[in-house]
Amino acid sequence: MANETEKVEVKRIEQSQQNTAEPTLFERFYVAIFPIIGGLILDFADLATFGPIGIYLGMAVGCTIGWLIGGIYEFSNKSRIIFTLLAGIYCMIPGTFYMPIATVISAVARFNHVSSKSGQKNKGKAG
Repeated sequence: MANETEKVEVKRIEQSQQNTAEPTLFERFYVAIFPIIGGLILDFADLATFGPIGIYLGMAVGCTIGWLIGGIYEFSNKSRIIFTLLAGIYCMIPGTFYMPIATVISAVARFNHVSSKSGQKNKGKAG
């Protein structure tokens, strides 16, 4: 009887150690990079539609990429439509291919999201 109790206790300890294990390299990479992937994709689409090509095809290419990115990030339908239109306009505007605006906006949004979460954690500990 005592032997079975010890086995159960060992299993509980092993499970709790597995739950508190540090995240893997892939998990850390996913958390750091995934939020800016959409910006990178949109900037590459903008680069592909530079010059006169962008005036004619920028809206179609940008809207298509925007719709796909909105689906990846699971935006609501209203947000997805707004994002799609903004992505199309962004790819259509001449001169934006020189600057990775979408990537910078994604990185700043991620930075602010992380800092606001850490602020909430510290606020909860103080109270």
